[in-house]
Amino acid sequence: MEKGYIHGSDMLVGLMLEDAFTPMGHSKTCTISNKAETKERAVKPTLETKAAASSAGKWKEKSVSGLSVEISSEGFKFYGDEMGYDKLLELWEKSEPVTVRYALRGEETTKYREGKFLITSLDETSPSDDDSTYTISLENSGPVATKTVAPQG
Repeated sequence: MEKGYIHGSDMLVGLMLEDAFTPMGHSKTCTISNKAETKERAVKPTLETKAAASSAGKWKEKSVSGLSVEISSEGFKFYGDEMGYDKLLELWEKSEPVTVRYALRGEETTKYREGKFLITSLDETSPSDDDSTYTISLENSGPVATKTVAPQG
């Protein structure tokens, strides 16, 4: 087992195409946001509760009503890239969920998180006298699960 800090470049985000994991090409950043949607519940205090505490009825209960995962990634545009901007644009135009997998480098086939995601935005930036980049945003469409597979061999 590895020890110490995890280096950011060891996090791989990619798509499963034809049962093969293909990392997003020339990625320079990725952000994975795990979110909980909450529901608030306020209950009227009873006379006994109100008499016993001056703060009765002011505290609200919350519960989780939904979970979501959002992924954003920025990468460099690169000619001939297998999973670069052109392929991502093709998948975005289909407007269908894609299977996304993310894991630490070396664990992408043994311990990873995976689920269906929609490509919600795909931006291209091409500044003068600098590298062209793309930014992609994805939102889950259904469950995202941690999967652990015993190594083969």
